[in-house]
Amino acid sequence: MLTGMSAYSSLTGTAMAGNWPMARVMAGMSAVPVAHAIDLAFFFPDEGQARHDALIAETRRHIGGCITAIEMALRLSLEHAPDVAAALDHWPAPVAWAMVRAHPSLLGPGLLAHMQMRAGVTVMLRQFGQADVEQLNEVDGAAATSIDDTLLGDGLSGLALAEGRWLAMGGEDTPMKPDLPAEYFAELLWLVAACLTVVAQRTMVDADDRLLAAFDRSGWALLADHDEAACPIVQADRLVRRMGEKADAPDLLGRLLERRRFLLFAAVTARQLRLESGQVIEMLVMGPLSQVAILCRALGGSGADFRHLLLSLRPVRPSLSDAAIVAEADRYQALNEAQADSAIAALRTSAAFRAKLDHLRAVAGA
Repeated sequence: MLTGMSAYSSLTGTAMAGNWPMARVMAGMSAVPVAHAIDLAFFFPDEGQARHDALIAETRRHIGGCITAIEMALRLSLEHAPDVAAALDHWPAPVAWAMVRAHPSLLGPGLLAHMQMRAGVTVMLRQFGQADVEQLNEVDGAAATSIDDTLLGDGLSGLALAEGRWLAMGGEDTPMKPDLPAEYFAELLWLVAACLTVVAQRTMVDADDRLLAAFDRSGWALLADHDEAACPIVQADRLVRRMGEKADAPDLLGRLLERRRFLLFAAVTARQLRLESGQVIEMLVMGPLSQVAILCRALGGSGADFRHLLLSLRPVRPSLSDAAIVAEADRYQALNEAQADSAIAALRTSAAFRAKLDHLRAVAGA
């Protein structure tokens, strides 16, 4: 979302009609929040416009890949409804991703933000490369833990494999394992089910009841089998928990950042500041630079540490030129630990509570 824009704002009438691309993404039965419309306009630009940058391309690849994988799973799960499966056979190629590209407002703000965060992690990993499993003992050395520890070794291997899935090359319609949090997996699942229902209705006229029952049964079965623990963010969290107190070693964060172990860096940061890893990654990848400064200061980072962190974030923040980093480093000196600790304490509260409070303060002009 764009800073300072209300999630409850909307454009209507001539304001919306005369302002492409929001007119395109907000068209339909109901409008979407204006900030979300702007996000969608960036991630689903007009085909005639210039090619997307790396972050947008990766975001679309994650969305399209997960949608395609879910569609394949749904089609295969329809053995209990052979008439529905036969109706879909008239359209053997994946259809859901094409429908989402045509109607991007099907994607909710939270889901799009999560996919952008996943894409940001992928850009970071792709830019700096992924360590081979055999080289992961570097992390072990940083944590002063024995690599012979079976749990730690399994965790490192699992993390490398999970990262590798995100790094696999492919187009937007190449299936990608939907290792999503349960709520976002459910949102994409029912979105795909709706797309397939619309397609099947073109062949199965007057069969709404059978179609709804078939996709409802298959959808709940896929939800029951979903494993959100396969996500590399979850894998990194699990590994840090296994490290225990050794994850609090004072030199660990610096070594992880130096070795470009981005997810482990975020997970250790989250542990030390008592935040969620997802929060930390969103702040690093998508948040304003003031939040990155707060994270660094709350961790006790020096000015040199902050500059090192900003340099590491350049793959997902191309605006961080040398001059910009110098300016941000100057501002960092004015931020004290008490201010940073207060801001971090606020982030530990409910996100829904903070969102409502921010909205009330915005409309009240406070």
